[in-house]
Amino acid sequence: MEHNVGSLDRTVRLALGALLVVVGLGAFAGLVPLGTIPAAIGVVLGAVFLVTGYQQTCPLYLPFGINTSDKR
Repeated sequence: MEHNVGSLDRTVRLALGALLVVVGLGAFAGLVPLGTIPAAIGVVLGAVFLVTGYQQTCPLYLPFGINTSDKR
């Protein structure tokens, strides 16, 4: 699959993804006052952001023709 995530987009996805995973896991451990459902949503969204940032490909960008990649 062709890369459609640029460097700034990738950096934001990796940082936000890591933050969401850490906060979600902290909520599961009882360190952050969130419920189970928001914690699970945070972990899942964080994982999606981490994977799409790492692969530099966002499947949701394809149908809309969005490409933030530096190599166009």
